[in-house]
Amino acid sequence: MNHYRVLANSSEEQVCRLASTVLERYGTSQVKILSGPRQGLVMLRVRETVADSLFHAGEVLVTEVKLELDDQFGFGMIIGDSPRHAMGNALVDAALRKGGEVADWLTQELTVLDQHITTHNQREQALVASTKVEFERM
Repeated sequence: MNHYRVLANSSEEQVCRLASTVLERYGTSQVKILSGPRQGLVMLRVRETVADSLFHAGEVLVTEVKLELDDQFGFGMIIGDSPRHAMGNALVDAALRKGGEVADWLTQELTVLDQHITTHNQREQALVASTKVEFERM
């Protein structure tokens, strides 16, 4: 499981809930913000499926945060202008890198979130598939 993908596809409320729990469990820890939250632009790479090649579709606005939780680096980046979401991503990332009991708990929570995201995407794909037009039959 890629925790960056799960955090990026989770809602801001879900990520902030996890980040709040991290802060509660590391109550005596020090959080040092290295940079951000700040906005920037990154290139959006898209795979063209016929030739199976990558191309740059344009630039996307992102918000990124770099921080340390007890000298453990954490990074968060999210599409759009969402400083809370990026900060939550960075805190969760730092706690996962730190390891231990909190990281184990976070891994379990992220696995559940990943399952919810997968289920939601499958439902959405089924809805889209139901509107598919078969031009050969027309």
